[in-house]
Amino acid sequence: MQSAVELRGYQKGIIDFITENVRKHGSAAVESPTGSGKTLMGLLSALDLSDNGTRKILYLTRTNSQQEQIISEIRKIGKYFGVKAIPLQGRTNLCALYREVEDSADFTAESLSRFCSLRKRKVMSGDPTSCRYFNDKVRSKDVQNYIFSNNPTAEEFFVYAKENGFCAYESLKFSMKDANLVIAPYAIFLNPVTSGRLIYNWGVARDKLIVILDEAHNLPDIAREFSSFSISVNQLNLAERESTEFGDFELMQRVRTSDFIEMIRNAITDLVRDKIGESGEARIRFDEFREYMMIENSISSEKYSSLVDYMSIFGDYIAEKREKEGRVPRTVILSIADRLRAWETLDDEVYAAIVSRDRLGTIEAVCMDPSKILDPLRESWTIHMSGTLDPFEVYKNVTGFTDMNHMIVPYIFPEENRKIVYDGSITTKYDEFDDQEAAKMHDMIEKLIRTAGRNTIVFFPSYSTMDKVSMQGFSFRYFSERRDIDQGSLMEMVRKFRKGKSAIFAVSGGRISEGMNFPGVELEMVIIAGIPYPRPDAKQKAIMEYYERKYGNGWLYSVIFPTAIRMKQAIGRLIRNEKDRGMAVILDRRAASFMKYIQGLELSTDPERAVSDFFMKNK
Repeated sequence: MQSAVELRGYQKGIIDFITENVRKHGSAAVESPTGSGKTLMGLLSALDLSDNGTRKILYLTRTNSQQEQIISEIRKIGKYFGVKAIPLQGRTNLCALYREVEDSADFTAESLSRFCSLRKRKVMSGDPTSCRYFNDKVRSKDVQNYIFSNNPTAEEFFVYAKENGFCAYESLKFSMKDANLVIAPYAIFLNPVTSGRLIYNWGVARDKLIVILDEAHNLPDIAREFSSFSISVNQLNLAERESTEFGDFELMQRVRTSDFIEMIRNAITDLVRDKIGESGEARIRFDEFREYMMIENSISSEKYSSLVDYMSIFGDYIAEKREKEGRVPRTVILSIADRLRAWETLDDEVYAAIVSRDRLGTIEAVCMDPSKILDPLRESWTIHMSGTLDPFEVYKNVTGFTDMNHMIVPYIFPEENRKIVYDGSITTKYDEFDDQEAAKMHDMIEKLIRTAGRNTIVFFPSYSTMDKVSMQGFSFRYFSERRDIDQGSLMEMVRKFRKGKSAIFAVSGGRISEGMNFPGVELEMVIIAGIPYPRPDAKQKAIMEYYERKYGNGWLYSVIFPTAIRMKQAIGRLIRNEKDRGMAVILDRRAASFMKYIQGLELSTDPERAVSDFFMKNK
């Protein structure tokens, strides 16, 4: 099968490693540098393992934009292997109707699913005006031929479908039954509800799936985020307004929904008052929230549970009423009731309960061990591909793939084309990063960018650090990745950056730090302006203590592992082929702790001179 595609010397060995280990152990992992062809190697391995279609291939990506790279490779090789691919995304991106009905993006997957189901039922009952996009074209052979012949991205297909008057989401869902490869976001497969629908619509069992995990280093955080949730006073205020709008249902005698919401709000506010010191947050026991509710309101545990149940019923009523009015059946009240129920099922061994002042007061359930969430994933064959998985033992233990073998591909491009140094005179360490240290950071960034005269991205550890350094002003033109920047504005900023000599100020771990390609002269220098350690908050402390108990090295699991990944991802933006060249400068003396994880990292006593020499040599 591989003979139909020209492979580099090392790629065949990697593909053989993957296929052998997946057949023997059910999984394999490869850490391979940016530009080494991870997408191609993952696809070819999965096609080898598919046994002529006996198994189907699911390619998971962190973001929708990362699907474009997979589609690009499929366009090159698909015709040789009979690939029929579906670029799947959620209704939020692919439903044209809801955008016309309501000018809002505050919808859950479940609320949009209910909205869609009702509209389809009405169409099938003889009312085509309920959704003009749900028509005969959705299941037409012409549309299916377009999908499998042109391999459009999800965004391209959405535009094509809207222009031709049919539903992109329903058409892709229908065509899945004839596909042997689906590309989807992680969230769709990690959600038990949406993953169940995907498998049902596709007509495949979990144990007949080959799952390729793109940028697999994100898997622990994605699983944690997906299984964590919060209830805030801001949300409760919205729920109270919603309750008033829909009649303020009496949950029990003399207890209306607004009364119960007030009980919850007071309990959170009192927890904030009693449990939080100067840090702004604290860890509590899960049952402390229920205890506050019961004591403050003189209610039993059974009465509290009944109030939650009745609140859920009221939420269902609101959703149904919105449906009948033709609106998306979103409801804050139902969402809060679901979270209150979930709160009762969690324990302090695997989850941490955090109370904070955020959003006027918040209680949050934080998943400390994502391996529990990933149990269903281990039912399938999996291929883990990333440029940053080391220390690999940590990745295996955190994800629960403890028996998985891995392969690390050495840096494949000419060493002289890349240089990585760190400055030992600067630090962003919290208790040392004062105005004087920020001024030193500012001056060094100014000198380095003016000396290089090349497109540069500066990655700061946080927005506050970025603001503290940039407030002094710079003599060169630069763009900033702001906290609230939307996708359209971000891509426009990147487009302008690519056109000429300029700089982008961004945050480590943000959207620019991975998943975007900057070939050739589009990016020639990366500055990491401070080590991007996780914020030392109550959540981080809980995760560290959990892994300290479990493996005896909480610092490695909760700090070193995620920090090394963030820095390597930032540096990985530089080189994508043998002709690219680039230099990375880390402005923080603590970078010395990461020399074993960042190949080629060395101390420089004069970073400005090192930059000048590198680019003079590489003219």
